Amino acid sequence: MNILDLVDELYEAFADRIGAPLSESARSLPRALRLAPQAVPWSRVFSHEVTLGAPALFAEGMLNVSGGQVRDAVLAHALAVVDAFGTDRIEDEQIEATPAVFAVLGQARRERDRALGRLLGAEGGASMDFQVTDVRATQAMRYERQVLRSGKGVEFSEYERTSLQKQGVAIVASVALARAAGWDDRRCHAVRTTLEAICLGLQMADDVVDWEEDMERGGAWAACLMEGLHSPPSSGSRLRAPPSVRRRVLDSGVLQRMLARALRDMRAARRLATTLDAHRLSAWALAQERKLETLVAAETRSPGYAVRAHALAAWAGEVLA
Repeated sequence: MNILDLVDELYEAFADRIGAPLSESARSLPRALRLAPQAVPWSRVFSHEVTLGAPALFAEGMLNVSGGQVRDAVLAHALAVVDAFGTDRIEDEQIEATPAVFAVLGQARRERDRALGRLLGAEGGASMDFQVTDVRATQAMRYERQVLRSGKGVEFSEYERTSLQKQGVAIVASVALARAAGWDDRRCHAVRTTLEAICLGLQMADDVVDWEEDMERGGAWAACLMEGLHSPPSSGSRLRAPPSVRRRVLDSGVLQRMLARALRDMRAARRLATTLDAHRLSAWALAQERKLETLVAAETRSPGYAVRAHALAAWAGEVLA
């Protein structure tokens, strides 16, 4: 199964169902959210299958699940992730929140909830309710913006808790599919824990390579975590003038610590995926683990390496494409 092709197929069907004039707005949503320079399929926006197709990766280890259930789970998951990205960009004022964007995201939430309803039937609860995770995610986004703009010191536990609350919608559909497949609580919990580890690993690595750009937009977790290493989180200490922040972040070793924690999380995800017979997901996590091992070693030797390597890769992709 080509999971990204499945995501594109399901999203195209969603765009058709909501009808004109919203269909075209749905198809151009990646551009409207500034995730792509032009209207492209979602498979060209995200490079990782797990981002939009996580349930299909877990389905590899499920014996009692139908193709229709997998499709519903992937549809619910993909639309949930798309809505989360859109909401985050609106909350962070990175895009213009046009009526068309609001309308498409609203339709995505309705289609997402219908797909989850078909999958779960009468089962559910707060942990299987997208609307509950929506509220928590919005609260986390607003808290994150407050923290980053204040520049106060935070501990890793606070950062990780906020990140998981923001990304809770990326977990619901995969756990719902596991429940629909008849998996017991232990295995359903393993699915949740696997995705939490993946979400944290990817988020932490992204927050390392993007931290300087984030600072230019108003604040970065790396800088707040650096402050947390040197002052009590409750002190509300503010960052120094911008010219000194970069040197202090590099000297603090916080970027290496973030990458090391991302490596730890991805290693845990790989091991859990193996126990669930999700071998394709395990192989993907192993590849991420090896990349992170290289980055941790390089960042330890040369602080700031990860940012430089990321910028060079982006430049090469632009020039050589």
